[in-house]
Amino acid sequence: MMNRMIMDNLSEHAELRLGSIGQSCHERGWSEGKRHPDYDLWLVTGGEVTIEARGRKSAANEGDIVFFNPGVPYFAACGSGPCSHIYVHFDFSLGERFNFLNEFDLMGVIPKRHFAAEGEQLRRAFDAYRNKEPMASLTLKGYFLTLLAKLLAVPKENASGFKEAVQPSKHFAKLAPVLRYIEEHIGEPIPAERLAEVMGMSPKYFYAFFKANIGLTPQNYVNRIKMNRARDLLLSGKRTVKEVAGQLGYSDPYTFSKIFKRYHHTSPSRLNDHT
Repeated sequence: MMNRMIMDNLSEHAELRLGSIGQSCHERGWSEGKRHPDYDLWLVTGGEVTIEARGRKSAANEGDIVFFNPGVPYFAACGSGPCSHIYVHFDFSLGERFNFLNEFDLMGVIPKRHFAAEGEQLRRAFDAYRNKEPMASLTLKGYFLTLLAKLLAVPKENASGFKEAVQPSKHFAKLAPVLRYIEEHIGEPIPAERLAEVMGMSPKYFYAFFKANIGLTPQNYVNRIKMNRARDLLLSGKRTVKEVAGQLGYSDPYTFSKIFKRYHHTSPSRLNDHT
């Protein structure tokens, strides 16, 4: 999917910020109705939790995950007995685009069979965090990010329940032709004006539209894709810096080297020498 491709291409611009983390244990009969301003992930650790959001009901059992998008009201309750879950509130941005995870249709119950190993890792990391073991906060963040990456790879049809009540951004979908154009013409100069033509927008409006949805300016996004491709080509050791620059549409190796260093904090020649 296009959104997964963008996440892979721009992983350096992704920022995860963990908020409150804890465990909730409830007796039979517990219920709550809330909405949260940030993302909320529950890893069910015991019993059954029933969730209702926007007229849809779902049930999550031990090991399953419940994922909430920001601002969505829900009603939760224990099933036929006690229930418990680990909760993690967090924010996730890509460049200057907040709530980018909304594009992945994660909201809902995701069965444990898709992330059994990663869920257990998070559970152990949470125990270490709760016991205040050394470096436990960093370890928990690392395992949480690993779990999140696994969830992003789960096919859309494998989530269940109320997540179907939330639609992805139509504005984001409109950018698909532009993103395909960039991938197909990565070896050419790609001015923002040309991308605006592909979208049928004025350059000024396209610039604002692109940045609002992707989190980067059009030129910054194009440069990032080119520099990622340049890094891979240089690491292969099969091409010189001049050849890589030409393959990616830079007639001047000096300009290419200057942009490469800005993104990778090392010169392309140094990277090429180490292959």
